[in-house]
Amino acid sequence: MEKINTNELFETAAKQGASADFIETFEKNFDLAEIQNIIASCDTQDEAFQKLHEKYPVLKIEDLKKQFDEYAANMNKSENSESEEVVDLEDDALEAVAGGSIGSWLKKNWAGLAVGVVCTVAGAALGSPMIGAMVGQTAMGLVNSEVAKKDVKKDAETDQSHSF
Repeated sequence: MEKINTNELFETAAKQGASADFIETFEKNFDLAEIQNIIASCDTQDEAFQKLHEKYPVLKIEDLKKQFDEYAANMNKSENSESEEVVDLEDDALEAVAGGSIGSWLKKNWAGLAVGVVCTVAGAALGSPMIGAMVGQTAMGLVNSEVAKKDVKKDAETDQSHSF
């Protein structure tokens, strides 16, 4: 799982409207690095949600599962939307188009989505569900950008190894 930089997450969230008070309260109550380590140590989202609930009882397993399913459903909707736009696809995206689905993508990438889910549910638990959702979406965007950076670096290395 690609890990996000906590400072970058909260700087981005602040630019998008998260108050300094919310960020301070979030950081007092939830250790994002530890949350990411817990998620990375698990084989499934159910296992991760159980361990996260044990560490942070305010994070209810049912809420985490519900939010995860909602985000996955939204991703599935956007995957199935009609588009005339031509898009260059990376290997993972090409695999999803050629023979996979959002379900197969989620099996490999659930941990990145789970980080966003935890941020969303944590925000709601702190009394700010809208800000929590925004932080969760920001977290998922940062995870995806880290994956993209890694893919670009890997592609560049592959291109160099094939030079004539």
